[in-house]
Amino acid sequence: MFERRVVFGKKQATAGDPREPLRPAPGADGAAPAFHRRQWEDPRIGPMLRDAGFVPDDTASIVPTADNRLAVFAAANQRLQERTESFNRDMTARHGHCRALPFLVIDHKIWDGSHGAFLYAKLDLIGYDEWNVIMLAEDPQTTETCGLAGHPGFLPAVTQLMTEHVIAWEARHNALLQEFGIATSGGHHVPHEQYEMEKDALRREIIDKAGWMKLRIIDDLLSKS
Repeated sequence: MFERRVVFGKKQATAGDPREPLRPAPGADGAAPAFHRRQWEDPRIGPMLRDAGFVPDDTASIVPTADNRLAVFAAANQRLQERTESFNRDMTARHGHCRALPFLVIDHKIWDGSHGAFLYAKLDLIGYDEWNVIMLAEDPQTTETCGLAGHPGFLPAVTQLMTEHVIAWEARHNALLQEFGIATSGGHHVPHEQYEMEKDALRREIIDKAGWMKLRIIDDLLSKS
């Protein structure tokens, strides 16, 4: 199904390595409330923001969006590192050996590209979170002992397919903004709550699509191993 280049070892760390932060895309400028309410309610992100001196709904916390997102992405990156370490510990305890690395369904090329800001700034999605991550084998022994598909390093066909989906999702979101009169003055008068419901449905669709893609990617990698 997908073009495949299986790479074990150091090369694959360039695609999905939790140590390599996904940066907010260039051009995500402007001022906005420092963090989304979901981030304040997150049991890990919320305390971190408060410790850093931010206050929910405080006008003093209004700073450039790109700067805010760096802190959120750093926290998500740390969580992914912790999940990867925990996964490897648990699997090693079961099977005697496990060296897995994360693979991102919507990968860093998309998040760092021109459409990344739509995903994180408009829909509050972070690529390091579990909905977008597959754990794959770093070495052949992990495949043999744990049954994980080998980490391919990079799958250009998957990146192309997901880029097309992201473009379509962004277009639908822009249409919602116009329909509800949020981005343009000529839209219909619709309660803001209805826009939020439509946006949340789109967000859920994206997460569900990534989950569906995980199964397709794993099946394809295993069938060609």
